[in-house]
Amino acid sequence: MTVEMEELKAQVNNLKRQLEQERVKHNALIDSLDEGLVVIGPDGYITQVNQYAMRTLGFREDELVGERFSRVIVAIDDSGHEIETLRRPITEAFMEGRAVTENTNLRRKDGSSLPVALTASPILIAGKPSGAIDVFRDLTKERQLDLAKNEFVSLASHQLRTPASGVKAVLHMLHSGDFGPLSAQQLRYLQRAIDSNDRQLRIIEDLLNVARADAGTLELNLDYIDLSALLRTVVFEHRPAIQIKRLALETNIPDELWSRADGPKLEMVADNLISNAVKYTPAGGRVRVSLAEGLKEIALTVEDSGVGIATDQLPVIFAKFGRIENELSAPADGTGLGLYLAKYITVLHNGDITVTSQPGSGSSFRVSLPVVREEQPGL
Repeated sequence: MTVEMEELKAQVNNLKRQLEQERVKHNALIDSLDEGLVVIGPDGYITQVNQYAMRTLGFREDELVGERFSRVIVAIDDSGHEIETLRRPITEAFMEGRAVTENTNLRRKDGSSLPVALTASPILIAGKPSGAIDVFRDLTKERQLDLAKNEFVSLASHQLRTPASGVKAVLHMLHSGDFGPLSAQQLRYLQRAIDSNDRQLRIIEDLLNVARADAGTLELNLDYIDLSALLRTVVFEHRPAIQIKRLALETNIPDELWSRADGPKLEMVADNLISNAVKYTPAGGRVRVSLAEGLKEIALTVEDSGVGIATDQLPVIFAKFGRIENELSAPADGTGLGLYLAKYITVLHNGDITVTSQPGSGSSFRVSLPVVREEQPGL
């Protein structure tokens, strides 16, 4: 063998050693990740997995690598039904060439469900997809904490509501003179106590509804109702506050507008929107409430000339415990749960709620509900 051949062979062996060292480092790095990683080739077969993925899903490496991804890494919904491959993030990431993130469940080898936060990303070569990567994180502990939190909130709220309701009954008996006449001063202080008790009960009810929403047990009791009558009732209840602030009230509500819905829950939505409009509109401003039916949707709109909402705060307006900071937010009482529940209830009705606003120019909230056409009962 010539000297040149010996040198070439030595160079090749050296490159092999370097490549092997890089491969070992690469695998060690992947295995050190505290997240599951699954690499899928352009043909849909798994080419690599890390230790976290194998440990949390219960598979050996040889049971995953070389197998079709959609066959061994199965996504399921909360009811245990398999999610079609076309509806999974990995497909969307591969087809559209972008990362897709969602919370879902993966089926372990033993058949149990693993809740995960998952991100699917395409592998791009020269701008074209050449496979994809699934990265997921186990959400079991977070789900357990959420469940414990919701159970605590629900239990605490139930325990608080009973004595608060008892206090409400006694206060109203006092106010009605059941225990004898009261002086004007006593009545004024008693009214303050009644108002505080009402706020307490509203907060407790909000906490209960949020706990039910988070647990997925907040359900609709549908009936055929007149939305116009419901909205007029809510507006009437806010007239004292509107008069105190000398607000101009404009309404555009049809005589009747019937639809199948959960009346008490939609009343909560309307009450929250109108209450916020009154709270965050300075004295002498304007509040407008309208209800209209189109071909495909029913629209409830609440507009005001209030302080408005900054653009950077709009994305969190419907978040749980989200409150907007402005000059009227400090004196306004509230839990930051009203709009969260309004959004949740609207979505339960297969509708949507949106907001447009500018600081200093007021806000406009729009609730859209699907049109449900059926005959009124008894007709």
